[in-house]
Amino acid sequence: MFPKFDSTIVNIVLKSNVNSKLEHNNKIVKDIVKDLLTQQKNWSIKNITSVAGYRRDSGGNTENYPYVMSISVELYRLKPQNFVDRYITPNLSFYYDDKDMLRDKSSQEVSKEIVQFIKQHNYKKRYHLIDISVVQKKVGPIKADVKIGLVSNNYKKISKSIKLLEDKLHTIKGVISVANSTTQGIDELKIKINPYGLLLGVDEGYLGDILANKYLNLKKSTAFDDDGILDIKIESTYKDNLEHFKNQQIELKDGRIVRLNQICNFIVVKSFEKITKENGETNFYVFSNVDTKIITASEVLNKLEPILNGIRKDGIKIILKGEAQKNEELKNDMKLATSLAMVLILLSILYLFNSFRQTLIVMSVIPFSLLGVLIGHQIMDVNLGMTSMIGALGLAGVVINDGIIMMTYLRKAQTIEDIFEMSAKRFRPIILTSVTTLIGISSLIYFPTGQAIIFQPMAIALGFGLAWGTVLNLLYLPVMYSLTRRFKNTK
Repeated sequence: MFPKFDSTIVNIVLKSNVNSKLEHNNKIVKDIVKDLLTQQKNWSIKNITSVAGYRRDSGGNTENYPYVMSISVELYRLKPQNFVDRYITPNLSFYYDDKDMLRDKSSQEVSKEIVQFIKQHNYKKRYHLIDISVVQKKVGPIKADVKIGLVSNNYKKISKSIKLLEDKLHTIKGVISVANSTTQGIDELKIKINPYGLLLGVDEGYLGDILANKYLNLKKSTAFDDDGILDIKIESTYKDNLEHFKNQQIELKDGRIVRLNQICNFIVVKSFEKITKENGETNFYVFSNVDTKIITASEVLNKLEPILNGIRKDGIKIILKGEAQKNEELKNDMKLATSLAMVLILLSILYLFNSFRQTLIVMSVIPFSLLGVLIGHQIMDVNLGMTSMIGALGLAGVVINDGIIMMTYLRKAQTIEDIFEMSAKRFRPIILTSVTTLIGISSLIYFPTGQAIIFQPMAIALGFGLAWGTVLNLLYLPVMYSLTRRFKNTK
């Protein structure tokens, strides 16, 4: 959808066991930060901050739990990378400041090296982490390149399917990070009264009241002091001791005393950390980010298609979100915008020339000019994205201008010699019109700076498409017009 631009912030997000304490996790991030600082010069690190108890995961979801952590690596700004950065921007900008421009490597390169650094130090195994990922700031509404939703109430099938997807994603070259939303939460202890307890007349309501009074932090009374009202609460000093809980004495209704483990069975249940519902359906997600220089999100989904088909056959509904969802929305929007643009261009040219034949000849240049868009992206090694599509749509209106200039003269021709003469006369104005436009957008094509790189694909689509469209208007248009008119050679 969007190209990645250089950022001064690289985030490392971590998640440990759900039963781990905040103090323990704080020590983990401190140790990792200490290791990262050894690479301060290599990565041009300006500052590192760490937080235990908060993170923003690969899918852009905010989590506030004692067992999650986040490390933000702040980098110095990137040094000038091209002619415009070095010589033009410093002289034309009123707010130019180069004192923090000390970094040689792009943030994407630094991110890759941090990933390798994490693998070499084996932090995941050393600290028994569930997840550790490197996340870079992204532009636009997409927080995860690949986002696969699985809808089912069968949690065993969900867990199995997610493992299959994650294992496959880890084998695909170019996949940077993999995460999911199905992390196991704190274990639940379920209590079920056994036949002996039922025989003694114990029911769930009676037992629940006894345990609530002992283990829930309930308000017992209210008192007053110099500062105001005080709530008096009582809790057991053994509330975190499982063995004491199981062996505690329960007074029956008739005054007899039994132990809790004599009248109850205990079942430990694994629960999910959180369950997300959309439109009344339980959703679980697998997130993944990719290096677009190696592979795109669409190519990753193609590689996952056999596994996704198997999951669908297993009764699990698949919902593709992330870039796949936005691409589908973009296709629908572009179809509508393109249709509307073509109709308006057709009506405008038809009004000008009052001829369907001449109008269609001029408009036939539009689809052929898209070849220039593809060649331009190939030459510049840039992926087609949303801004490329916007540029291609804008190209339809720009390339038509040269065609109108040419057709205005050609329609006066009476012989084949007139075609040669009049098309030659239009060479200078067409070339000047195209060259001035190309010069204007050349800096954005070849020297995008900072976040302006987002619009580079649009400039490439316009520039290279217009360059090829100029050739078509100078050669293809006169040939097509002469063929439709069937001029006779007078010599």
